[in-house]
Amino acid sequence: MKIIKIMPRLETVLLVCVALSFSCKSKESEMVMTETVATCQAEQGCTFYAVELTRAEIDKLLNKNAFFTAAKSEAILVITDCVPMIEEEQTREAIHTKYGGSGEAPSGEGFDFRNYLLQHACLTFPNHTKRIDYTAVDKMQGKTVEGYSFLNIKGREAFIPNESFIKLLEDAEGIVQVDAFMRDRVMVQYMVDPEGNKWEIRMDIGMTYGPSPEDVDNLAHFNQHFKKTGNRARFLQTGLYSEEYTGKDAEGTDMNIWLVPSADVMLPPDEFAMVGFLNIGYIQLGGVTYLMHKFTSSLFDVEVTGIQDDEYSFDPTGYRPFSLPGF
Repeated sequence: MKIIKIMPRLETVLLVCVALSFSCKSKESEMVMTETVATCQAEQGCTFYAVELTRAEIDKLLNKNAFFTAAKSEAILVITDCVPMIEEEQTREAIHTKYGGSGEAPSGEGFDFRNYLLQHACLTFPNHTKRIDYTAVDKMQGKTVEGYSFLNIKGREAFIPNESFIKLLEDAEGIVQVDAFMRDRVMVQYMVDPEGNKWEIRMDIGMTYGPSPEDVDNLAHFNQHFKKTGNRARFLQTGLYSEEYTGKDAEGTDMNIWLVPSADVMLPPDEFAMVGFLNIGYIQLGGVTYLMHKFTSSLFDVEVTGIQDDEYSFDPTGYRPFSLPGF
């Protein structure tokens, strides 16, 4: 009789376990997977949110292919001034501190990722023409000049007006006038000589002043020869930070560049670089477009001091082709 009493109890226990097992599986299937997104501001720190979106959905909203989906499982997506960045090796506290926060990294609730991107106008990346103000140090001539140039991302060209270009030509200021364009690795100079003659001079871009864009036009070369130094600085008056890379150019010369994520320029997925005068321009790393805003080498130091949307115009009518011997 004892055995008869025990068996029903055993069957009941087994049935309860089975029921619990199915219940657990059911709850697991109902669980919604979340990703961690942090919104950060310079000197203010970050707030971390659990977002109920897949990484593929996030990439689609950001208009980026294989961006967050290609990151490590523990990665955190950081949004600063509409610029998305991925942190794979840092804790929440480290990221919070990186942006000027202190103490425990705060968590937020009710974060609508789509609405955030819409409210902050982060869903469009217009490729404007940029006016870029800079300070350049010519170490060979021992002089410092301030100037500006234009970078037309859609038009694939850079324009350097006479008042800026002429400052880099020794003893030429006030004697000749030179407006210059950079297109497809060719510099076209529109020069007015002292007699008033107008000339159109074309030369290979390697003939220009300062480092050549050859130094940064190859992603494989960049990844092989450039490494982060760990140095970082706030970029102008924005909430973004610039990071320093050290490496060598195509000729093996030491050079350092500072990169800051771009908030409103996006290079095509298959394009590595779009650079203009004095190597100021944009490069793409890991799906993120960066402004190369500072450059140091044995010949030149260049630093962006201001950047804004702008337009330019130039009339080449009346300029006659002039050929340099050997070119």
